[in-house]
Amino acid sequence: MRWLSSLGNLIRNENMKIYRRPRTWLMVGFLVLALGLMSGLMKWDESRSSGGDWKASLTQQNSHYQTQLAESKDMDSDYKEYLTKEIKINEYYLANDMNPHALSLWDYVNSSAALVMLITILTVIVAADMIAAEFTWGTIKLLLVGPASRSKIMLSKYISTMTFALLLLLLSFVLAFAAGAVLQGFDGLSLPHLNVGADGVVHESSMVVNSLQKYGYAVISLLMYVTLAFMISAAFRSSSMAIAFSLLFMLVGNTVTMLLSGYEWSKYLLFANIDLTQYLPGNSPLRPEMTLGFSITMLIAYYVVFQLIAWTLFTKRDVAG
Repeated sequence: MRWLSSLGNLIRNENMKIYRRPRTWLMVGFLVLALGLMSGLMKWDESRSSGGDWKASLTQQNSHYQTQLAESKDMDSDYKEYLTKEIKINEYYLANDMNPHALSLWDYVNSSAALVMLITILTVIVAADMIAAEFTWGTIKLLLVGPASRSKIMLSKYISTMTFALLLLLLSFVLAFAAGAVLQGFDGLSLPHLNVGADGVVHESSMVVNSLQKYGYAVISLLMYVTLAFMISAAFRSSSMAIAFSLLFMLVGNTVTMLLSGYEWSKYLLFANIDLTQYLPGNSPLRPEMTLGFSITMLIAYYVVFQLIAWTLFTKRDVAG
């Protein structure tokens, strides 16, 4: 109990460092502004493109898909399955007089999931600064002379950083939901999410579950990027260097991995596995032999390695001078 109480005090202290900095509230304000702009653009685009015959559009789309299926003999099996499911879903829309192009509040929530990349960047900046900043400000000695062990101090910093990330995620979800409710009303609250089951039949499922799933995939990449940034923070004494390298790896990693995708060993790279949406229907993994289980295993391995390196660097580092 005393251990948890001590950890709680450390977490509270780290949270004070995060939320008392003007930079933190500027980042929160930037996220709110981005959500506002996204919502406004979606509403403007709806008013600009309204009035079209959605039934004729879906019928034409299905005709195009059927032509592709008929003419493409060597079509990828995953893409063929994707087209087949899209045709069935469009037919379901037509049969039940459901306009898929009509915006609902869930469209705002689902679109906000794309902003998780922005949340990741903001959290990476905080994570990369958590340990390195103590050396930059010269407060590391004051922190280590206390009764708390280095492991506990590092754990409190990591928990505080992830709590900040979860707060931004919750804020994004709530604001997107509120924007959708204000701009579209609550009429679409009960709308179902359509998916084609293994039996080849269209089923209605919960839109809440679908939205949380979109956020869930994004959270995986958020967790890995933040842990990577935390490890880099433990490696550098300069706060600016830690932030710069963390953002560099995050922004360039996917591009470099794509360039190396022709090599079989590229499947073992972090950035080849970090986006689990590549295993959703209609998408393809970086390498054809990759599976969801393989990527999850690789992510767990990278997570453990990042944590071990961060712990070793922070607990064994000499802070003299």
